[in-house]
Amino acid sequence: MISTWAIRLIVICAGISLVAGVGNDDFVDACFGVEGDKPPHCEYIDFDDVFESSDIKFNWSFITKLTISNKRIIGIPTRMFESLPNLESFVVVNSLFYREIDPNSFVDCHKLEHVEITGTNVTFLDSHLFPKTPKLKHLLFHHNKIREIKYDAFEFLVDLEELNLSYNNISRIPSGAFHKQKNLKTLDLNHNHLLLLSFDSWFPVDGIHSLAYLDASYNELIELSWSEITVKKVNLKYNNLTNIHINGNCSELHASYNMIESVTVGSNCSIEKLYLAHNHIGSFGDLRKCSDTLRTLDVSFNILQRQFDFLGMKQLTALNVECTNLTLQYTTLHDLRKLRFLDISYNNLKKIDFENLTSQRLLERLMISGNPIGNMSIGSIKRNFPNLKALGIYDLPWNESSLSVAIEDLKKHDIKPYIKNDYLFEESQCPLKITRNFSGNGDDHEESADLIHGSSGDKTIEYIVIVLLVAVICGLLFKVFVDSRYYRELFKDRLRGSSISHESLVSCDLNG
Repeated sequence: MISTWAIRLIVICAGISLVAGVGNDDFVDACFGVEGDKPPHCEYIDFDDVFESSDIKFNWSFITKLTISNKRIIGIPTRMFESLPNLESFVVVNSLFYREIDPNSFVDCHKLEHVEITGTNVTFLDSHLFPKTPKLKHLLFHHNKIREIKYDAFEFLVDLEELNLSYNNISRIPSGAFHKQKNLKTLDLNHNHLLLLSFDSWFPVDGIHSLAYLDASYNELIELSWSEITVKKVNLKYNNLTNIHINGNCSELHASYNMIESVTVGSNCSIEKLYLAHNHIGSFGDLRKCSDTLRTLDVSFNILQRQFDFLGMKQLTALNVECTNLTLQYTTLHDLRKLRFLDISYNNLKKIDFENLTSQRLLERLMISGNPIGNMSIGSIKRNFPNLKALGIYDLPWNESSLSVAIEDLKKHDIKPYIKNDYLFEESQCPLKITRNFSGNGDDHEESADLIHGSSGDKTIEYIVIVLLVAVICGLLFKVFVDSRYYRELFKDRLRGSSISHESLVSCDLNG
């Protein structure tokens, strides 16, 4: 006689029965904990055959993980998990639901820690989705079609640490949606349609101090309702923000690829890494308020005011000012004595006076690509930067011979050259990019002579190649001419020797 819990299993199986499922679709993946002498293990369960006889093949109550993938499911029935007291992880991947998720499905899952429902057609998250799941820490609803979330959908999830709602169709999150999530550490909202980041209204009035990572990139944000950024790492890339205010204990902020025109800083800035590339920033003087903590700054692809410097930013170790209209003077980078990485590419610098960079003795990587620099001394670079390990020389106006000489010199000084094939960054679209041929004029006479000789050598080779090509083409034309005359005479001879000419064949055809 089948026990009570087995009867419940039959109800569960009926609840998640497959629509026209065949072959492997009849199975789900289940992992079991320790069961008597059996160690923990995973196996496929056939929902149709598991109750063929009264001899139950396994104890359902020992299942710790249940994974349903590539199925068509009627839905998750009410109180489905009453017979799964030890379930810790429930995963549904790439499956089609015929009903929205029932809020009462996850009642009494006292050990459930991980729920992942992804790649489904779920569009709505109802109130009180996970009652009596006190240990639920990871809730992943990414890559679905969610459009609406009730304000109290996550009310009972007081211990939730990770919430992933990325790759959905969410345009608005209601006020108070995360009022009970005081232990939340990761909130992922990327690839949605959010217009407003209402952080102050989503979370409790006293804020949330446990959140370490917020990703709201690839949305349509035009405004931040956020009085104090208390999240350690924030990603706001690829939005429509026009201004940003840095205030609070945020240590890393990504806001590249927006339309930011101004950056303001509060009194208690503690930012360490700031990425503002591809915006419309004209000045960033306010960032000096962060000089005590700021170590990495990327303001590339912003056409800044012609005269600007980084005086006072003494803690910077990485600086990217690619395509910023930079003028390199003595005071521009004078205070950056801790700098390890510097990118000054695509700034129309015709000459780099390394005497203006004498304070950067610790520099390890220097990118000068895309500048119309006539020549430079590798030896001088090494003397100024004894710790230099890499030099970016992509898209410089040098011919192939000059580039080869420079690469060999760099290798002699144990400096890795970054050229087009292995350059760190993608193809530049800088509006300041200037393409011009190398003229050979410069202050370093030895290098100029080498480059000029290299150019003349290349031209000699080009002339030889052109002459050879012309000779080959003439030979081919002559051969074609001779062959055409020979075959024409041969064809005439064959026509004379034939009994019926082409003309007679035509006339016979016309005359019937």
